[in-house]
Amino acid sequence: MFALAITTPRGLAVAGPLPRVEHVTQALAAVRALGPDRRDQLDRELYAAARTQCHADAGTPTASCLIATARAACAADADRPRCEAVADVIVANLRATPAFVDDATRLRLVRGSTDYRAALAAELYRRYALLAAELVLAGPSGARGTDDAAAIDALCLGRDRQIHACQPGDTACIPSLSWSRCVAALVWFVGGSP
Repeated sequence: MFALAITTPRGLAVAGPLPRVEHVTQALAAVRALGPDRRDQLDRELYAAARTQCHADAGTPTASCLIATARAACAADADRPRCEAVADVIVANLRATPAFVDDATRLRLVRGSTDYRAALAAELYRRYALLAAELVLAGPSGARGTDDAAAIDALCLGRDRQIHACQPGDTACIPSLSWSRCVAALVWFVGGSP
């Protein structure tokens, strides 16, 4: 699967293009079905693997390393396809972290917290919530869950027709994002919300 993790600005780097809304629907369903405990466990596991195995401390980890660690994390899961779909979202979000949280904010988090990972997760959640607010303001999406995938796809596809440039440290600004980064953040936030 791992379509979000390997999406390029010109399209998916796979044999054939996935229908976008279908892919978002499957990712949302997987995030919702995995449940909060397993979802958080997988997120922590992949975050730790990104740091230890993919050397995320030195820069953005490569997609291939993150995909390999995600596959290993999901290898023994009873529902491997669902686990891998959620891992795809997590991997895409790990690679997108620098787009959401600038260096000045990251430095502030390092200096001001005893648990950087928890502080970063809280900051990302806040940024994802801002993006979700854009989703709500973009218009009605029908009954909860019915059109969430189509609304996410539409927002992420059209959101950056104009550049969103943010000033360093502007915590209320979500910069321009690729479709995959926008989708992964919204799938994680919407799919993980009660």
